[in-house]
Amino acid sequence: MILKMKKANQYKQLKAVINKFRRGIVTTISGFSLNRANLLLRYFWYNKIKKATIPQVITVGVTYSCQCRCVHCSSGVPNLKQSLRDKEMTTWQIKDLIDQAVLMGIPRITFFGGDPLMRKDIFELIRYANSKGMITRINTNGFALSEKVVMKLKETGLTLCDVSIDDSNPEIHDKLRGVAGLFDRAIKGIRLLKKHKMLCQTVTYAGRRNVTAGLERIIELGRELHVTSVSIVFPMATGCWFESYDELLNKEQRQRVMDLADSNFVHVEIATPKDRCNVINKASLYVSPEGNVTPCPFIPWSFGNVKKHKLDKLVKSFYSKLNLNFQGDCIMNNPYTRDLLNKTIEKAKVNGS
Repeated sequence: MILKMKKANQYKQLKAVINKFRRGIVTTISGFSLNRANLLLRYFWYNKIKKATIPQVITVGVTYSCQCRCVHCSSGVPNLKQSLRDKEMTTWQIKDLIDQAVLMGIPRITFFGGDPLMRKDIFELIRYANSKGMITRINTNGFALSEKVVMKLKETGLTLCDVSIDDSNPEIHDKLRGVAGLFDRAIKGIRLLKKHKMLCQTVTYAGRRNVTAGLERIIELGRELHVTSVSIVFPMATGCWFESYDELLNKEQRQRVMDLADSNFVHVEIATPKDRCNVINKASLYVSPEGNVTPCPFIPWSFGNVKKHKLDKLVKSFYSKLNLNFQGDCIMNNPYTRDLLNKTIEKAKVNGS
């Protein structure tokens, strides 16, 4: 019996790897160009041949503006002061950042917020990143996904659109996000994305209120909408929930969420107790709307600002100091590891940051 279970788990893991590779191929060939081929080859050369540590994805927060007031906001948008919003990077500064990322060999970019669609130049920025060969992704609450906006996104060459769905019940979803009618607008937006043959993923988070029946209904909704995939993240003690450890799931609840992972359709962030996050793997990077560079969107401590220093200099400084080994959860959810990370970032700060 134990041998059969072991073989079944090995088969499941192999299938997950194969399907992850398949999804990667689908994403890569969507909007494929010579510039993208060149960028992917550059990433492979730097990362695999020269053994240089290059992030696989850079997430760029383009604005703090948002229609929502989510209770779980990782950016802490409801608590942000207007003074921070006034310091958002200009179009030119973000394009320069994209150029620097491409020069480093980073092949993927995610536009983050707030809600990126509230930024007037977002279509110009996506188009620019796409022209440089980057695989482009945007994370939105779906409020602004009208047919006109969806058609513009398609014209930019956007690779993948993430739409957040917190609950399959419209009233609960709208209450969690603080916007009446948002659920219906988001669902309409998803249907429009599919109508125009765009890759679309729904994103949700696992909370004590929805483990696991609520998540199962969200997954079923995703199947009904024929989205590309459903992504589930665990709650994190950051943003509006900074150090709110009572919002986190216990071991048994986390396992129930992990059991929902489906290599064909359902992606669970940190899907096994042995998985390590992208920060530990040195695969991610985040630049906030005002230009502060952090390891990921969920970590508030910065090791420098791209308005003052080149991106590659900041990244090399941080990666040279980063030597943490943590598995099975977000670093921010463990008081000990988050303290170590904070100290690491302090040591990595470039002079004048």
